[in-house]
Amino acid sequence: MALTLNKLIHLMLRAVEPEDIFGNLGDEPEEELRRQYRAMALAAHPDHNPGQWTAANEAFRQLQGWHDMAQRKLAEGAYGKAERIRATSGGRSYVGYREPITGDICDLFPARGNGEPALLKVARSPRNNDLLVTEARALGRIAKELAGQPVRAHFPTLVESFLLRDTAGSRRHVNVLRPEEGVYSLAEVIHAYPQGLHPADAAWIFNRTLAALGTAHGMGFIHGAVLPTHMLIRPSDHNGILIDWCYSVTSGEPIKAISTPYADDYPPEVSACQGATSATDLYMAARLMVRLLGGSGAAPPTSTPRPIQALLRACLIPAPARRHGDAWQVLEDFRVILGDLYGPPTFRPFRMP
Repeated sequence: MALTLNKLIHLMLRAVEPEDIFGNLGDEPEEELRRQYRAMALAAHPDHNPGQWTAANEAFRQLQGWHDMAQRKLAEGAYGKAERIRATSGGRSYVGYREPITGDICDLFPARGNGEPALLKVARSPRNNDLLVTEARALGRIAKELAGQPVRAHFPTLVESFLLRDTAGSRRHVNVLRPEEGVYSLAEVIHAYPQGLHPADAAWIFNRTLAALGTAHGMGFIHGAVLPTHMLIRPSDHNGILIDWCYSVTSGEPIKAISTPYADDYPPEVSACQGATSATDLYMAARLMVRLLGGSGAAPPTSTPRPIQALLRACLIPAPARRHGDAWQVLEDFRVILGDLYGPPTFRPFRMP
């Protein structure tokens, strides 16, 4: 049966998503969408609806909007998929269709808000709302104090934060973060290189980690969870981004929560509920470097150059008072070691398999 203007108007009045207009697009969705749009545009064209020009013009305008939405969803791989999250805050409306990324205490939903990509970090339980509030406060201060500085690139960007009421009526905290493009977590790097990286490749990653920590420590923050899942690297420009500030505390405060899968990577003072210091972060950063080099525990691989082994061991002393505690000094010492071992710094392309 031929589609008429009135039928098209009724169809659009009932529609909530572009799927309600264009339906299942089959195995060739772009071509099927073009075919359906041409047929509907013909039905809505004012020249084919004499005496109904106003209604036809409005229907044609709305059809174009639905078509644009369908094209966006196709481009994002979201057409025909169920919503995973929908949230509104102020003037922004966020919608996500992809499966969430599951973290220790949160679910991270890739979404779009007012046409821009976003990552919605949602507390899995209201009991953890305070940890997301902690992250929002830390990232807000970091953004303010580091605005315009190159080191700002080592930290995530908080867009906004709000409370979301779920289907059970509970209010869960949401931190909206700007997604980082072209990045990998160090957990992915370690999985891809189980035998370890060349020390010169692991070096720039350790440098970025130390720069982020030195900056944070200078502001009085202890990250509290320098772990493989919480450090992102972007091979294209060798940037490193220290994420997940939910566990952060002010220097001298005990860490409130740990990442259970990486419980063995925390220094002794954490399980003893003692105050965390910059030495706490440096212990975890050194454990992370050991993993990158192909080692495990607190022992760097024997293949690691001895000066690097010695530096890492000084960061892995169990007693925090005897351990290295100045990230900037460790970074400076590490750069001297690298210069002695490999000469002037050069950009080494890094690729994930």
